[in-house]
Amino acid sequence: MENLNDEQLTNLAAKGNNEALKTLVARHLSAIYRLAFRYAQNSDDAEDIAQETFVKVWRHLKKFDQTKKFKSWLYQIAKNTGLDWLKKKRAISFSEWEKINNQDLGIENFIDEADAPDVLADKKLLANKLSTAAKQLPKKYAEVVSLRHNQELNFREIAQSLREPLNTVKSRYRRALVLLKKMLIKQ
Repeated sequence: MENLNDEQLTNLAAKGNNEALKTLVARHLSAIYRLAFRYAQNSDDAEDIAQETFVKVWRHLKKFDQTKKFKSWLYQIAKNTGLDWLKKKRAISFSEWEKINNQDLGIENFIDEADAPDVLADKKLLANKLSTAAKQLPKKYAEVVSLRHNQELNFREIAQSLREPLNTVKSRYRRALVLLKKMLIKQ
């Protein structure tokens, strides 16, 4: 079985050959585990995701289009299984609490995404310093920074808005950041 390629093994496994399926699993298990680990960030959950991936492969092997690449199909299943796991694993926000009936979920499942008061104060102080420094920039730099951060335009949109070449806009933005950094260091 080791000498057969994935497509040959898939064809045999679809017909009920368990050895072919075992060979496919053994051949791809470590790669699927690594992919699962990127989603789960721990070995136990990565093992569960990898196992679930191969269970789905086994269940749907007869439906697999033999004209396609098995590896691509397998990786798509692994990716979807990882994403499904992330959706199930996410914590419950306070706004969703009223939707849940008669379940003891415990406080550890709640997320408070708001920053701590000291972090909020630091952010506000930094924002004030940045605003003050940005007002001191030459007009051509301040304009690009404002369009980028206040209007949330991308560089191409800024270039069109200012009727300037794209690279000129990028250079001005980079120079503005360098100037802002120097101004903030002096403060």
